[in-house]
Amino acid sequence: MSNPPLVSVIIPCYNDKDYIKQAVESILNQTFQNFEIIIIDDGSDIETKLILSNIYHAKIKLITQKNRGLSTARNVGIKNSNGVYFLTLDSDDIFEPSFLEKAVEILNSVKIVGFVSCYVNCFIQINRPFFKYKPEGGDIFNFLFKNNAVGNSLYRKKCWEEVQGYDENMKFGYEDWEFHIAILKNGWKSYVIKEYLFNYRRKPNSMLSLANKNFEEQNIGFVMHKHEDIYVNKFNETIDYLLNLSIKHKNNEIKLSNSKEYKLGKIILFPFKSFRKLLKKIT
Repeated sequence: MSNPPLVSVIIPCYNDKDYIKQAVESILNQTFQNFEIIIIDDGSDIETKLILSNIYHAKIKLITQKNRGLSTARNVGIKNSNGVYFLTLDSDDIFEPSFLEKAVEILNSVKIVGFVSCYVNCFIQINRPFFKYKPEGGDIFNFLFKNNAVGNSLYRKKCWEEVQGYDENMKFGYEDWEFHIAILKNGWKSYVIKEYLFNYRRKPNSMLSLANKNFEEQNIGFVMHKHEDIYVNKFNETIDYLLNLSIKHKNNEIKLSNSKEYKLGKIILFPFKSFRKLLKKIT
């Protein structure tokens, strides 16, 4: 590739001392080499800071800040970047060596594409994926009810500028989904490389796991209110989506109430509940 564009790789890091080196090495080992790496230490613990202080490379710049969350960390990194494209990478994940080369070629040749994603291997132990994910990409209507691309993707910096960056009000996950919707509303499209070039590390207390468990409805509501013009335009589809979401949660409640663990818990707690009722009568 003659005169390759500069790519800025943005890696927010919060207490990922065990994995940050692997994430960085996955970029240093790319077949496409015209990049800079910007690591944002988002208020990490002492152990992680020590690891970061020992990562030396001419292409790496480290920015240290108090903990301000993923969206802010990414925005800070991108503001301090020099590339026309930027790649987001979480500090515990890994790209395959050919991703940048293939993704850059797509952005160079297909002008309507705003960002490039790929298929995903989800793993707990490296080289032993337990789940594979195939996002579809596409236009805005492919993203209304599902984030059809990976949050770790290659973007045109122009797209980030148009939407004024990641929404820093989204502190409990789903910021990638909202960011994609904001970009695609402006007429851009998303392209997915049909190869497993990204490796997502599944951790019990990852932001995605916590967001799905504790903040799903809150995040969906935030996105729909912010982009209500599109959801109003797709009113019937939106109602169907919300009804299906409600049915899913209801079915989960039924499964929980019928589980052995739930029934055992009720048996164990029964004497305490009875005793509490007796105390209330006495007092």
